[in-house]
Amino acid sequence: MDIVNSMRMFTKVAELNSFVRASESLDIAVPRISRALAELEEHLGTRLLQRTTRKMSLTEAGRIYLDRCRQILGELDETYLMLSANSVSTTGKLRLVAPALFAIRKLSPVLAAYQRAYPDIVIDLVLADRSVDLIEEEFDLGILPARRVTGQSLVSRHLTSTDFYTCAAPAYIEKHGAPSHPADLAQHPYIAFRTEHSSEEVTFQDADGTEIAVHPKAALITNNVGMVREGVLAGMGIATLSAYLVDDDIRAGRLIRLMPQYRLADREFRIVYSNRKFLSLKVKAFIEIAVEHFRKADEPQVAAEHFAPA
Repeated sequence: MDIVNSMRMFTKVAELNSFVRASESLDIAVPRISRALAELEEHLGTRLLQRTTRKMSLTEAGRIYLDRCRQILGELDETYLMLSANSVSTTGKLRLVAPALFAIRKLSPVLAAYQRAYPDIVIDLVLADRSVDLIEEEFDLGILPARRVTGQSLVSRHLTSTDFYTCAAPAYIEKHGAPSHPADLAQHPYIAFRTEHSSEEVTFQDADGTEIAVHPKAALITNNVGMVREGVLAGMGIATLSAYLVDDDIRAGRLIRLMPQYRLADREFRIVYSNRKFLSLKVKAFIEIAVEHFRKADEPQVAAEHFAPA
């Protein structure tokens, strides 16, 4: 039996918790995988998987063996990469996921730098404003809001942070006036971005660091932050948006930043990858390019902000 390939099949079945999905991922027929795992269990003299007609689970021996397989296969892959670094690191596909508007506004310089360094690698970029399972969806890495980085199987590094601004269109303020205190938001229509990770509560801090939690009166709720921006520009109400989304609008006078004396918590973005998957040279290279780019980048500050009257 080919013990290494059997270990790879077992690892994939265990991680995906499915023979069918492992078959699709490895492009190997289910019967062949089943036979290989049966031979592996016979070779080891122990059962690795507990299978019934309804579900499958790892035995205690299977959990121990899975950890060892990941370590051994990772070391083997690293050896192969060391021996053929040029061919492996400069060809193939890099599968990446990132929030849509963050990627559109912030990621292009990183992609361009990476493409210049590794022109034969195809970047497969998926834009997703949702929860993502890096392992199950087979992404090499992701750029995610820090609040979405959960699970012991993920490793992450700080990438960048962004401020949040409360803002409205000049036409809206002319007609309805501007709030001077966060509590005033209860009297204004609010455009809310809602996901499974977000909350209806918005928390501000005053100059002394005292937190002020408010529940704005929602006029529009959407799961697309770009739509929030469009609603604010159209004068539908007030919203809190990432600085990188509205800096240009504030400079141009299309939006006015409200209550600048009350701060909103910033949002951190992290670059994330699975510790279950060997980190190839092409992935390492992207991480280093991205981290270095954002480390050097001075986030543009609004030079001439338009503030609403208090």
